[in-house]
Amino acid sequence: MSEDPSDKVELARADGASRGFYDLKNRINDLTGKEWVFCTKSVIPRSYPPSFQLKLRNAHGGQKPPELCAEIVQAFTKRGQVVLDPFAGVGGTLLGCSICGRVAIGIEINKEWTDIYHQVCALGHVRRQAIVHGDASCLVPAFRFPPADMVLTDIPYWNMDKVEKSRGTFKRAGEAAKGVYSDKSKLGRFDDEGPQTKDEWLAMLRLVFAACHGALKNKGYAAVFVGNMYNKGEFHYLTADVAGVLKAAGFVFKGEIIWYDVAKKLHLYGINYEWIPSMVHQSILVFQKDEGSAGVDGGAEFKAQNRARLNAYQRKKGTLNGAR
Repeated sequence: MSEDPSDKVELARADGASRGFYDLKNRINDLTGKEWVFCTKSVIPRSYPPSFQLKLRNAHGGQKPPELCAEIVQAFTKRGQVVLDPFAGVGGTLLGCSICGRVAIGIEINKEWTDIYHQVCALGHVRRQAIVHGDASCLVPAFRFPPADMVLTDIPYWNMDKVEKSRGTFKRAGEAAKGVYSDKSKLGRFDDEGPQTKDEWLAMLRLVFAACHGALKNKGYAAVFVGNMYNKGEFHYLTADVAGVLKAAGFVFKGEIIWYDVAKKLHLYGINYEWIPSMVHQSILVFQKDEGSAGVDGGAEFKAQNRARLNAYQRKKGTLNGAR
């Protein structure tokens, strides 16, 4: 089938430079072809500068950069769509959605983290998204919000924040020991509740993600941050465990993105005794809910809706080049 040139709309940044051409048949996001190429990269080798009251958010040992969350959300949704985070923490997903004009709904079991999110919004004059204090394993199955267009979450890491840390010291040759390696880690306690054993942890995830599958629109995507862990002499490949949970819940596994934090410090675990990985990356597992045709064929009505939505936003921003 030949392409219709009228389906392509050139978009521009605020400084007038071209973003490339947006295809009105685009079902997934608001990206141009040029931008789409970069959003499909399987590795993100990047750190993010301090922002959104980072010192305050760092009270949570596993907080994620809002800018990274915004990039992920922009790859899988359109402006104004709904993103659900069942493990919201201090609100990385919610802040990311505020950055890029999406609607977020967060659920968080620890009131300390929801309070911090509200503080961050107040101090930074950021539009607050909906965040509910409660247990996702109870609240997501009773989900009464609008159907979600995407799920983006950073799961609680079993008991990673509670296990005993290495007490190995660090020093230069010829100098006295200066401290303990694990004391330099930013990883702190996420909460004092939640599952204690791996089986309990997996059972909780099965319940939450089965409910997320029901709350997500057909053809919607779910992206899940997962960090593997090394404990008691063994590497725990949690990525595989979590992938199995979501597949069992009905999701189709679509791929993996590696976030390599280039600013993350290395730790010399096991030096001179055994090889232990100093993990500087996390996986972002991507899944899709696929229950057959979504009833969207990219026809005239769909393209007209896409054009009207695009025009309304671009006129507001003054960044449309020749859309008709």
